[in-house]
Amino acid sequence: MEIEFGTSGWRGKIADDFTYENVKIVSQAICNFLNEKSPIQKNDFKNNLTRTIIIGYDTRFLSEEFAKCASGVFCANGFNVLYCESFTPTPVLAIAILKEKALGAINITASHNPYNFSGIKFSPDWGGPALPEDTTIITKISNELLKNPNYKFIEFNEAKNKFLLKEVNFIDYYINLIENKIDFNLIKSNGNIYIFLNSMHGTSSGVIDKVLKENGINFDILNTQRDAFFGVGKAPDPSDKNLTDLKLKIQEYNNKENNKKNDRDKKVALGLATDGDADRYGIIDEEGKFVEPNIILPMLYNYYISGKGIKGDAARSVATSALIDRVARKYGFKIYETPVGFKYLGKLISEKKVIMAGEESSGLTVVDHTPDKDGIFTCLLILEMVSFYKKPLNILVKEFLDEFGPIFTKRINEPVDKAKFKATIDNKMSSFPSNFEGKKVINKSFVDGYKIFFEDDAWLLARLSGTEDVMRIYGEGDTRDNLNLLIESFKNYLNN
Repeated sequence: MEIEFGTSGWRGKIADDFTYENVKIVSQAICNFLNEKSPIQKNDFKNNLTRTIIIGYDTRFLSEEFAKCASGVFCANGFNVLYCESFTPTPVLAIAILKEKALGAINITASHNPYNFSGIKFSPDWGGPALPEDTTIITKISNELLKNPNYKFIEFNEAKNKFLLKEVNFIDYYINLIENKIDFNLIKSNGNIYIFLNSMHGTSSGVIDKVLKENGINFDILNTQRDAFFGVGKAPDPSDKNLTDLKLKIQEYNNKENNKKNDRDKKVALGLATDGDADRYGIIDEEGKFVEPNIILPMLYNYYISGKGIKGDAARSVATSALIDRVARKYGFKIYETPVGFKYLGKLISEKKVIMAGEESSGLTVVDHTPDKDGIFTCLLILEMVSFYKKPLNILVKEFLDEFGPIFTKRINEPVDKAKFKATIDNKMSSFPSNFEGKKVINKSFVDGYKIFFEDDAWLLARLSGTEDVMRIYGEGDTRDNLNLLIESFKNYLNN
């Protein structure tokens, strides 16, 4: 096997390639990388507080044991380790890096991937996911160490007894920051909403429910207990197909409320979900329907500008809807387009070039918060937006699309011969027709994959999968029929 860092760290199957030994090797590779950037000072092994590394983990099988394993490597290499005493969301670790002025954080998580996977996510000192210029070096070192294993290690309890690490909890610090950024009084004043949460057996349990409870907001929460199988072996991914239990709760509650004779006290349920490490979100409206992230992102951007009065440019990934571009044009702002991977978006947030950044795969964050995506914050921001406008979310979505739509998005996976694709794609895209299925081509982009822009905000994108023999084709159009025609014609053009 070889170790490879993808869009958000290294991931592998538990007990197959994700083993104690390989966790030690990857941890040593990160140590070597950091030692090159920030060499350890002589005789400062025990008290070198400026060389702090935070280590956290999610609710997966053996996560805390893998985290202890990584801690032993970092302690043996002269780093001051802050070890999270319990399961910790990814956005909390991102906040903790900035709080502690740490060199970075190691998170044992496979995020929204299936139960039998685990992973190591490395976030450097600026708080977002590591950029390719860093992970390329770490990958190279890791694979060199695989061929000739050589790492330093000290057992967790020994490191603790020697005061080489400290057990910590950043949850309350994170909640305090959230309370200064979300208007909970506004949410509490909304007497027409009832909240259902779904932590999907992940790390948001004990965080999002705690902040709501502390602010006097009533709710119900599903799937709070640790379950390394995430309930019958599902992936902890807050997607449409995985939130059936949340949809049923909302529909059941709203049917009962709608049958009440006295409408004065009627409440309408809304569903909020987060993934395994709480960096992604899933939103279910009052009708029990999943609201696409491609709609949530531009709606929240519009709310930030017109509701909260926080104005500025925004950023989205290359595969994300152009709806947010339309919002930006209305207010005279710019949209940055980045490759797929939140690290690119997070860097723009860290540098304060944008006020909001997001992607179609349920990642979002805002300026002056965290440079990594935050599903907990996004869910709470949805509550604030609904309370501000005093309308149900499904009505707000309709009004928003009436103003900025219509627009439809789609993605398909097409089996492909990667070698053949790479050999022919450049010529095909350079000779792409200026008019395609009756639409004028106004631009091309090769930022990440091959993207074609049309004059009415329609677009097409082809990207090779990094892990499968699959070509992913994304598209967006003004009607479903037009979109389906564009995607089918694009697929045929690329395959011929």
